[in-house]
Amino acid sequence: MATKVSGCLVQTLLFLLGAVLGTGLTAVAGVVMFVPDRTTVISVDPTSSSPGVYVKKVEQLVGGTHYEIWLGPTPDRGHVVTVPGGWDHDPRRESSDTGMRLKFDNGGEIFVPKASYS
Repeated sequence: MATKVSGCLVQTLLFLLGAVLGTGLTAVAGVVMFVPDRTTVISVDPTSSSPGVYVKKVEQLVGGTHYEIWLGPTPDRGHVVTVPGGWDHDPRRESSDTGMRLKFDNGGEIFVPKASYS
């Protein structure tokens, strides 16, 4: 009878240890996933009459580095275009009455309607 009680006690303690470790690892993973990104403005195009064009490099602890192009009045307000991986981060810009076209060296284009950033 004593072995059944001690075996049950060991199993209960191991279950509790697993629950504590699992909760701790989940908490650590959640904190790491939500660590703030480090964003650096690397290019500003003040010659654009409307909108301003701001290229930002975003470095993440989880997910690596990518580039964003912000179209708007200031570097912290505007429409965000995420540049696809492998594309250059300084596209040619063609502004028109309907919006802005971003043309990349690899032949890729992204069109942003004027309603998105005005």
